[in-house]
Amino acid sequence: MADINLSPYTAEQQAMDRRRKLAEAMQQQAIAPIEMPSVPGAKVSPYQGFAKLLQGYIAGKNLERADQEQKAYETSSQEDVARLLRNMGKTEIVPGDITSPAQEAKYEPPVPIQENLNRKQELVNLIAPDPTNAARAAIGYNLMRPEDRERITNLPSMTEGREIPAVPEERGPSRQVPYLSADLLDPNNPNAMKTGTGRMMLAQVLMQQRAQEQAAAQAELAASRQLQAFNPEQNVGTFSGGKFNTIIQGQPKPMTDTQRLDAELKQFAAEVEADKALDVGRPARTFERLPKGVPIGAKKVGKDKATGKDVYKLNNELFVGE
Repeated sequence: MADINLSPYTAEQQAMDRRRKLAEAMQQQAIAPIEMPSVPGAKVSPYQGFAKLLQGYIAGKNLERADQEQKAYETSSQEDVARLLRNMGKTEIVPGDITSPAQEAKYEPPVPIQENLNRKQELVNLIAPDPTNAARAAIGYNLMRPEDRERITNLPSMTEGREIPAVPEERGPSRQVPYLSADLLDPNNPNAMKTGTGRMMLAQVLMQQRAQEQAAAQAELAASRQLQAFNPEQNVGTFSGGKFNTIIQGQPKPMTDTQRLDAELKQFAAEVEADKALDVGRPARTFERLPKGVPIGAKKVGKDKATGKDVYKLNNELFVGE
């Protein structure tokens, strides 16, 4: 398996540093003195001074280009970082998969109705038969009722042309996904991060998102397995999918107002924890006291039209507060 290195200095920065070092080395050679020939009588070429000047010019241009590359890289890195900070925690709506492709409007031209053409040809053969079959054709023609001959004569020979309207494509349900995804690491994606710094930070964000999803799933699983009992006389069950699932039906008895308030607060706390496990960032619940006569765990479903009082529901039973 290939090593995965998310360091921002593995590719872009190393390449820029390498080009800068080459330019600096060339610049050092350009400012170094011209070596005198050690052979007696040998002369220094007049072009060596020009070569030194040209070498210095090229080195200066390469250093200038290296500075521009470094500046552009830093600008792109800052843009990537700003983009991550702007979109961290945001989601986007992704359309569902196409279940039925779209069809363009088209015109269906008339086509021959072969069955009707055959019937008409049979009638023609009876009216103007082959000489070898004239007697039999005459008998067949005389046996036909006039209305049948007229009906066959009036049979349509072609279908009617028609306009077929366009049909839009059909898609499955849309889904909400985090804006920041692994697709932004794909170099073939036009919206991918531009620099190694952006890719490194994006990878860290994605790993953090994945850890949060796993923690939320584990918390939800733990909450769904944990029995909740609000008091010894009430129902015992678990919270799963934001709902209380009764496992043991208790035998409630009248409670004091203090005991009832304590039971309602415990249920409210359990529902808040279940919300946290299901969805980080869901709007916070508000605590409201249940009316007398309404069992713990019941949820408000509407109002009674006759009395105007709130109606609550628990285990498919309706309750109206006193």
